[in-house]
Amino acid sequence: MKKKRVTKIDPQEKLSRYLNYQSNQTKNKQRTKVSASLSKLRNERKTALVRKLGLIFVVSFIALIMLGYYISPLANINSVKITGETDLPVKDVVQISEIKASDKVIDYLLHQSNIKYKLMHHYPEIKSIQINISNFNQLTLRINEYQTIGYIKKDTGYCKILINGNLGSQLLPWNKISRNQPIFIGYNHEVSLKNNLHLFNSLPKEFRDQIKLLSGKTRRKSQVIFVMKDNNVVIGNIDTLKSKLKYYNDIKDKAGKESLIDLEVGAYSRPLTANEKRVYGIL
Repeated sequence: MKKKRVTKIDPQEKLSRYLNYQSNQTKNKQRTKVSASLSKLRNERKTALVRKLGLIFVVSFIALIMLGYYISPLANINSVKITGETDLPVKDVVQISEIKASDKVIDYLLHQSNIKYKLMHHYPEIKSIQINISNFNQLTLRINEYQTIGYIKKDTGYCKILINGNLGSQLLPWNKISRNQPIFIGYNHEVSLKNNLHLFNSLPKEFRDQIKLLSGKTRRKSQVIFVMKDNNVVIGNIDTLKSKLKYYNDIKDKAGKESLIDLEVGAYSRPLTANEKRVYGIL
């Protein structure tokens, strides 16, 4: 009987082959990953470069347009427009602002604080100024003024009394003032005007709206005289008038028109004399 031939297998050899195969597979995968990472990195760098070049191109293009605009006649001031509710003379405003034709529009936009300072320093009625460009080279100044609470009579006209207590710079004729605002007459001292303004602003609105005229021609510094729109005259004390206004409507209803309502010492009324009517401009 023949013996079966036995083939000897070396386990170490088989294991080495397997381990070598696994090692090669791992190295191939690592090479693939490294290659993919490098390719991705190159793409990212390329994209970033394109973006940078694009940004540089856009910025350069905009800069060229701005430079072309700045050196062109289109950038020179063609006209100045004044807007807003204002009585200020346009020519004087432009002259004070020192804005000149053919100057660069953008220069005034960059230094508009200088324009605002000059105008607001010269015209106390100006509260704020907005400077804008329209139609490429038209400079627009929008002027916002302080609220006018009344007018003070000067020699040949009327000045605005502003809500902040200052007086306007313009001397207005009679046909340019609002009939809805009271007129202050006979005030030769700034102190008495400010005191009466302070009192006037503190009075109830319904009473203020009935006042036509405030007279500074008083016998005493503490005295105040109001000529009302219904042609009554109210006399009071600057320190006590507010507390006595509660009696005003009742006294007015009983007194009728063209009466003097005295709230200075007591609280009573009487008809105005012909001379008083002339003095207060009622005749």
